[in-house]
Amino acid sequence: MRRVDEPKAARSSSPGLPIVAAAVCAAVVAAHRLPSLPGPGWLVPAAIFCLVALARPATRWWIVVAAAVIWAVWSAERRLDERLPDTLTGRDFAVVGWVDGFPAGPPARRTFSFVVERADDPAVPRRLRLGWYDAPEWLRAGETLALTVRLRPPRGAMNPGGFDYEQWLLVEGYGATGYVRSGDRLDGGSGGIARWWLEVRRTAAERLAAASPSSDAAALLIALTIGERFGFTEAHWTDLRRTGTSHLVAISGLHVGLVATLAFAAVRRLWLYLPPPFVHRDLEAAAAAATLAAVGYAALAGFAVPTQRAAVMVLVALGVVVGRRAIGWGNGLAAALLVVIAIDPFAVLSASFWLSFGAVTLLLALASRRDVAVGSASRALRLRRVAKALVALQLTMSFGLAPIAVAYFGEVSLISPVANLIAIPCFSFVLVPLALAALVAVSFHLPGAEMLTALAGHLADLAWAGIAWAAAMPAAAWPLPSAPTAATALALVGVVLGTPAHPLPGRPLAWCALLPVVFPAVPRPPHGTADVTVLDVGHGLAVIVETASRRLLYDAGPSFPSGFDTGADVVVPALRARGRGTLDLLIVSHADNDHAGGAAAVLAAFPRADVLKGPDVEAPPGRTCMAGLRWEWDGVELEVLHPRADFRPLGNDSSCVLKIATAGGSMLLLGDVERLGEREVARHPRVAADVVVVAHHGSATSSTLPLVAATRARYALVSAGFANRWGFPKPVVVERWEAAGASVRSTGELGALHVRLGIEGVELVAERERRRRYWRAR
Repeated sequence: MRRVDEPKAARSSSPGLPIVAAAVCAAVVAAHRLPSLPGPGWLVPAAIFCLVALARPATRWWIVVAAAVIWAVWSAERRLDERLPDTLTGRDFAVVGWVDGFPAGPPARRTFSFVVERADDPAVPRRLRLGWYDAPEWLRAGETLALTVRLRPPRGAMNPGGFDYEQWLLVEGYGATGYVRSGDRLDGGSGGIARWWLEVRRTAAERLAAASPSSDAAALLIALTIGERFGFTEAHWTDLRRTGTSHLVAISGLHVGLVATLAFAAVRRLWLYLPPPFVHRDLEAAAAAATLAAVGYAALAGFAVPTQRAAVMVLVALGVVVGRRAIGWGNGLAAALLVVIAIDPFAVLSASFWLSFGAVTLLLALASRRDVAVGSASRALRLRRVAKALVALQLTMSFGLAPIAVAYFGEVSLISPVANLIAIPCFSFVLVPLALAALVAVSFHLPGAEMLTALAGHLADLAWAGIAWAAAMPAAAWPLPSAPTAATALALVGVVLGTPAHPLPGRPLAWCALLPVVFPAVPRPPHGTADVTVLDVGHGLAVIVETASRRLLYDAGPSFPSGFDTGADVVVPALRARGRGTLDLLIVSHADNDHAGGAAAVLAAFPRADVLKGPDVEAPPGRTCMAGLRWEWDGVELEVLHPRADFRPLGNDSSCVLKIATAGGSMLLLGDVERLGEREVARHPRVAADVVVVAHHGSATSSTLPLVAATRARYALVSAGFANRWGFPKPVVVERWEAAGASVRSTGELGALHVRLGIEGVELVAERERRRRYWRAR
């Protein structure tokens, strides 16, 4: 009789926690990339999906993924509901509330976060991002204010390679932006514990600043102790970015982990001296002390999103230690990731999320490698091996985080390995402990507080000097265009496979996945065609013209007393986003700031560019723009139509007018010409064009009937800010162009406008349509 074995219990084929966490993260990222949020009907297929997943043990983990997507979508819908309605754009509101952050920027225009407690309209969101021109000196964190504010829904410029301001507003939870028209300080107010703690942190910052030897030192010490970087200038940020040391001035996992580790080690060492009944609880006592240290440091930093993540990761690690179980670093990191997404489903939209988890993943993966014991090796040999390991660590970290840095910042630091090899120990073991000691000393008026703070301040000044020196090196950073999402994802997979955390062979080859990010394919227009981009620079003008091998910039947008420079912050990133490292020609049409203000920043980034300028432009130096100048680039004709050498008066009417022509289409850039200038341009025999960048941002002083009729344009493009105070483009101007058969498009409404002057015709695509997301206004 044949013996039949009993079937063994079926083993679950569910993946491990790291796979689940990766799937949850990918699903939440996909949800945030939706062009629009699904309606309530999407819950029905989600429920069916969950029921099907419940049928088998091997698929039940998909319920976690579905729950994460539901949570992310519901949170997004709730945040969008908290926004100011579009119909209330530009209206004034009376609000009472308190400043729930540290105001930043110069007195000419301070920006701050404001929590609304009472408003004259229930549609006013609870959290506002406000600017205050010529702000009073008493504007401080925690102050209760009664304000009259002009608001609009969250909105930002949309440009290739530019900072996504709307996404940042979504992540930070702002329901509206605007500026203060008038305001007074009030006594009292609520705010509860949050406001009280903010005032405690403000007092600490003020005492540190008063005791610091310089404003630079104060800015750094405040950043390292309470996590606020309102004292940083654009020069500071540029130096940090070029050296890859931005993480050192944020209270992140490095600093929170360091404080928690020191507390853990100190308490455990002291606990071991206690009698036997207590000594066996050494891990619990040390973990409790480390928890208090980590949470306390995060609270001192105001529980900013990066510190929240750092605290969660530390708590997960401490839970593993107390549990006395070897769950593996991958499971611990996965658990921390799931907790962070559960707390804040918008975290995956921030660079700090990817940088912090990426850095920790690389560190743990590298730590999983076990070096061969050195035995009785000499001290010199041990030092060489330690030095080699540190260099390898910094190189791996720099290359491993490169895809994230390129995706968010458009550049990668080439000196980051060397800079961090020196800076991390200095900051972690000297400057951060000294800054925290100085904060305690000045807060409690301890003896020697001034001397301690002065010492910390002088070291901070030395740190800034070293960072600035390294950033000034010509090859400190390498600007790169953002790679496609698929290439970035492939590069991150390659980084993971390139670490020694798995037994797969051929690990060095996995690093080749970085090549599409580091050496991206640069799109170039075919010969005889031109790509023209009218950038979204608000009230101003900046137009990029590209042929197969050459590139031109027509105007560079405005610069502002607040420090925001369109040339540096919008135009240069847009130029670099196309992957070319050169600019052949800069045309400054006339001297007005909204056209010429950003020129200096553009020339600083591309110093070899030739300059062609309007007759009234004094700086930068270059040739004067005059009618009759003609040249050809790669089969594309470019011609200056205006002004003539004897034309008067100077100013708007003498703007340099440029025509770009290919076999299949043409485009006319008019600058700010008004009636006199347009009359001259309309008489030109080659004024007809398929696309016209409307003069003077759609002002009623331009777009005269003779010019509109003479151009016979199919598209009339307006460079103007959204809901601007001048009402550009004026309705009469829009009606005039539309009556002539042109379709009117505005950068303020649609973002940057991309025009392809091809062989067979003209194509127009708007940036907001090309990069649609549910949170972006349309």
